[in-house]
Amino acid sequence: MNAKKIFAALLVIFVAGGGFVAGLILLRERQDIGEKAAVAGGRATVSFNPATGNYKVGDTIQTAVYFNTDNIPVSGVAVRVRYPFSGTTPEVTVTSIEANPTLLSSGGWTCPTQETRQEGGNVIIDIGCANDLAGGYATNQNTLLASISLRVQRAPAVSPLVLTFDPVESVIRRRSDNQDILNNPTSIGSFNIEGGGSVSVTPTPSTRVTSSVTPTQTPRLTSGATKTPTPSAMPDAGVGYPFVFGSVLGLAVIFAAILLAI
Repeated sequence: MNAKKIFAALLVIFVAGGGFVAGLILLRERQDIGEKAAVAGGRATVSFNPATGNYKVGDTIQTAVYFNTDNIPVSGVAVRVRYPFSGTTPEVTVTSIEANPTLLSSGGWTCPTQETRQEGGNVIIDIGCANDLAGGYATNQNTLLASISLRVQRAPAVSPLVLTFDPVESVIRRRSDNQDILNNPTSIGSFNIEGGGSVSVTPTPSTRVTSSVTPTQTPRLTSGATKTPTPSAMPDAGVGYPFVFGSVLGLAVIFAAILLAI
């Protein structure tokens, strides 16, 4: 075999080997997209303020939801707040949900989702706002999203009344790539109600599951409708068929190149 043929065969082996390694890396990166959608340690936060207080039957509890994007431009904020009740009807009812008028008047914001309903033994409050400005919206301080008014109709079975954020249904979408950047919500609202049961309940936040497949939460205009959330499918970060096919093809090319060099 002449030198030119040997050189050509070695060049084919080098190129095929490099392409094989690069292909494996790219295929593996594609498999890991779902994993990178998780936001453990996300920088954006949501909170209640005021988060405590003492009330009695007939009083109105005033609290509000705030958000902070840590100076990251975002395209939307959606939160789900829940609190438990006993019996056939809630002891504490939602009387009003009001999106921040200053935020709405600043331009780019719409907040059509402001609804409440009962789901099992919980009262659910959904608030969803979207920003359509090209640069998104960024803030590094707690910013009012919406005010919530609750009416104490009768003494609850358990006091304090505890409001929590649903970690699965609450999201803050980054403008650049629509990824959820909301950290696991840990803020709670804890309101003592005179005459309520003395059992103290400390909620344990459930595991936050996020996915990049859902765009900015679609605002809902309905009210009182019962909705059963459909969890997003967890991404499969394992070895898939593209990975196996690419591996076999790359090995075949390298083997063929070796035969040419013999």
